[in-house]
Formats: sequence, C-alpha cells, structure tokens
Amino acid sequence: MFNSTKIVLIVFALVVFSARTCVQDTSTSSIEEEEITTTIETKADKANTEAFTPTKSSFEECSKITRGVLITHCGSCHQSSLNSHKAGAIKFFDLDMGTHWHTSLSQENLPGIARRTQNKSTITKHQKEAIATFLKLKDLQLQK
Repeated sequence: MFNSTKIVLIVFALVVFSARTCVQDTSTSSIEEEEITTTIETKADKANTEAFTPTKSSFEECSKITRGVLITHCGSCHQSSLNSHKAGAIKFFDLDMGTHWHTSLSQENLPGIARRTQNKSTITKHQKEAIATFLKLKDLQLQK
C-alpha cells in the first residue's frame, strides 16, 4: 500500500513538472499569419518596383511573427514566466514582454537570432522572410 502511494505521488509530481516546463505556444494563428504574410509580400512586391520605406506597422508585424517563432524555438530560456528560463538569456530578450520583447536587443544580438532560426525546418519561408525583415529593421532602428 505504501509503495503504490509513493508511485502515485511520483507520477503526479512528474506530470506537474512536465506541464510547468512546457513552452507556451502563443504564436499567431494561421489565418492571422496569412494576413500578415500577404501584407509583407505586397510590400516586397512594391520594393521590387520602387524604394521600400519600412513603416512602423511593417516593423510591428514582423516583430509579432518573429516573437511567435522565437517562443516556439527559444521560449524555454527566453520566457521569464517559465521555470526553465535562463537569467543570461533574459538579459538579451524576454519574450514575456509582449510587443516590447525586443527593446533590450543590441546589434550584437541580431546575428544570433538569424543563426538560430535560419536552418529550422519547422519555420516557414514566410516566417523566415519576416524574421529577416525584422532583423534589418531593428538594425536600422539601433543605428539611429
């Protein structure tokens, strides 16, 4: 009887631990992603025919897509709300800061994001384009 109680408690503790350390997926829905992708593609088409001037909304759209991808792939270290977060990673960026997640990024951090996302097969072509656009726009923002 005592051993079965121990087993039940251990299983319960493992389930709770597993549930608490899972990465929260707050990425955009596929419908919302298609709308954002269409906007990015339209702006990219314009860029081929005329000089593309990034707008605040294009930066915010690309930031939102980038954050969604990073939550999936980097959230366990870069979400301060998770027990698995790493203090050193949070210093670079905290995905729990919502739309302001990127405010602590420096130019030195941008190549790391590009490197960590470029070869992931689960990231779509449109998401990779949005990430690249975000990184370029953030770089321009940091140069000011």
